[in-house]
Amino acid sequence: MMGRGLLLISLAICVPAAFAAEATPELDRNQPIEITAQQLEVLQQQRQSIFTGNVVAKQGEMTLYAENLIVVFQKDQDQVERLDAIGEVRVLQLDRIATAEKAVFHQLEEILVLTGNAEVTQGKNKISGDEITLYLKENRTLIKSSEKSRVKAIIVPEKKQEQQ
Repeated sequence: MMGRGLLLISLAICVPAAFAAEATPELDRNQPIEITAQQLEVLQQQRQSIFTGNVVAKQGEMTLYAENLIVVFQKDQDQVERLDAIGEVRVLQLDRIATAEKAVFHQLEEILVLTGNAEVTQGKNKISGDEITLYLKENRTLIKSSEKSRVKAIIVPEKKQEQQ
């Protein structure tokens, strides 16, 4: 069962773009992103939109909460290159919750980097570190901590139902 617990943890930490191939549909990047905030500043020359104040961004089954969100667009296109969420970041998708001080999602590469007290929870399972990098295309995760702290994982085994 230990192998299954590790599999659950690896599935649990695939946050916005493809949380888990098993029970969760992939995030469809073609769906619209609905963003609400207290203020929006558009910097056309820098190709950025800066949302501030209680930001909520929704796309499909994923919802992101942060104090600020910077949307960076690709040069010569209206496609999103990167999303930078800053301050009390929380990402929800079904029963999974990711929290950090900052999250950067590189749209093209499908890489999500959570930094500053990064933590991902699914049910009672939890993984944390100073930085969690999710390589969504590769279904690979790297969790790092500084010399002063350590990576931590809590894996709660599933209870077997008694057979009658």
